[in-house]
Amino acid sequence: MVCTLLLLTLLYQADSHRSASCECKNCAAIICITANICIKSWLTVYLFSSSSERTSGYCIGNACFTLFRDPSTFSSAQQLCRDQNSHLMTVRTSVSSDVLTVLLGNLTGSFWIGLHRLSGCPNLSEELRGFQWVTKDTESDFVNWEPDFDYSCAAARCVSVNGDENFKWRQTPCDQPAAGFLCENSFVDPCTNLPHAAEHGYRLVGGACVDTDECTLAPCEHECTNSRGSYVCSCFKGYRVDEKDPHKCRLHCGEQMCPAECDPNNNFQCFCPDGYLLEERGGSSFCIDINECDSNYCDQECRNTYGGYVCSCKPGFKLVDEDQCREVDDEDSSTLSIPTSPTYPHPDPTRRPSAVTAGGLVGIIVSTVFIIVLAVFATHEDMHGLQRLSDSRRDKVV
Repeated sequence: MVCTLLLLTLLYQADSHRSASCECKNCAAIICITANICIKSWLTVYLFSSSSERTSGYCIGNACFTLFRDPSTFSSAQQLCRDQNSHLMTVRTSVSSDVLTVLLGNLTGSFWIGLHRLSGCPNLSEELRGFQWVTKDTESDFVNWEPDFDYSCAAARCVSVNGDENFKWRQTPCDQPAAGFLCENSFVDPCTNLPHAAEHGYRLVGGACVDTDECTLAPCEHECTNSRGSYVCSCFKGYRVDEKDPHKCRLHCGEQMCPAECDPNNNFQCFCPDGYLLEERGGSSFCIDINECDSNYCDQECRNTYGGYVCSCKPGFKLVDEDQCREVDDEDSSTLSIPTSPTYPHPDPTRRPSAVTAGGLVGIIVSTVFIIVLAVFATHEDMHGLQRLSDSRRDKVV
């Protein structure tokens, strides 16, 4: 026997009855066995075999399965597996059965798996019918016995599979050579070791890559739509996604006048988008666009937009700090290709004054009225004081 390090690369073309859709885009898996079950199409192990052409293998989850096409009895096959720190293959699940089908493909002949009955009689009350895995247990979620099961209490029986018989489990005398055998050993799942796998919106569940529904964590302020590997936030009518934080929503008008957003439990508590003034008209609350250009926020030229404004400069000047214009000097002559007014992809303002709001204007009005009342009161008191002084002097003269 020659010890050879083999890099086994196989590609399984699924036929029409085995097609499935996988989501394992980030798990280095190119072979889909069943829906969302992707087999890793590579395996590097130390294999003891007389010929590398006789050997192939696959890894899935935490197990690797290797096919040997060396005619052997059950005991010699088990020994060859032990020499590799493995054991004959246990077919406990439908997934491992799919792996077996892939490995054997169109090969002819019988191949040993790790199921045997060394003594006693079959037990029909058990799933494995009195047989035992070579791992000395009977745990199994899958069985695939052939229909004409031998119920006799014959000598030791071992189980083999044959592609011509749809890979049904057939009990055979253990000392009768088979065309080959399959070994199984533990292996670290390559998918779990991929860096940042969880960042792509998928998670590993039993060897399968499953999309993570981020919307269950409520990341969006209004509405959330899950997608493969990601999610999208959207907003209710009258709102739009905040450019600074795509998880948040802000009031949006997009016109000169829009209905205000009012508290259904308190009609006096209404809100408007930035750059709009709350106004009552006909018993209803509306948001009216403020013409910020009337307040001379721009150094030279100003263009009002819905909810904001845009500053620009005259020829020979360039815009600085969004609202100031500076004369272009000789050092800037090489950069005259820079436009003198800002460009923007949408009609939203490049700058919104925080002071020009409904609350701000109300505060200014209240302050002005207070100052006027105070001045009138002070003038009135001064006049009364002068009158009292004049009356006092007249009384003294008399």
